[in-house]
Amino acid sequence: MESFSYFKNTSTPVIYLDHENAKMLMDIYSLIQLKLQRENHHYRSEISRSILTILLYEVASLYEHQHVIIKNKQTRKQELNVLFQNLVFRHYKEHRNVQFYADSLCVSPKHLTESIKEVTGKTAGEWIDDAVVLEAKVLLRNHDISIAQVADNIHFPDQSSFGKYFKKNTGFSPTEYRIKANS
Repeated sequence: MESFSYFKNTSTPVIYLDHENAKMLMDIYSLIQLKLQRENHHYRSEISRSILTILLYEVASLYEHQHVIIKNKQTRKQELNVLFQNLVFRHYKEHRNVQFYADSLCVSPKHLTESIKEVTGKTAGEWIDDAVVLEAKVLLRNHDISIAQVADNIHFPDQSSFGKYFKKNTGFSPTEYRIKANS
């Protein structure tokens, strides 16, 4: 997923398609649906996953072409948002404070938070928390990984501080979320 910039960039998550490209993407999507309907095929999931990868690369090509055009029209705050989102995507596991990102971008935490809020509607801290919580949720769905291992994977000092952080941001303890997500 890291190789697809459109998953990291929140400033322009839309692409505009001409008829030919829209048809091509719909054909790929239809092929995925067709392959998933073949319930008795031993490699149904693998084939569908491979076709999905093709779809992701096609969208990436279209997105990157349009993004080059749009990038030239961005305000400074939008550019700062793009840089911030890229940093969060790379460092959210190790760094959960706005100060780290502000220092990395050579701006004050207040300016960073205000700029990000103006562009996205969410504060810098909320973006960081969302990234950490999303990673935690993905890991918690895997019962082969203990909650302590999830906490360690996201660089919390211990399971207790991870549990408090997770509950504060989701309203559920990690154990409650794991039970709810897998029911």
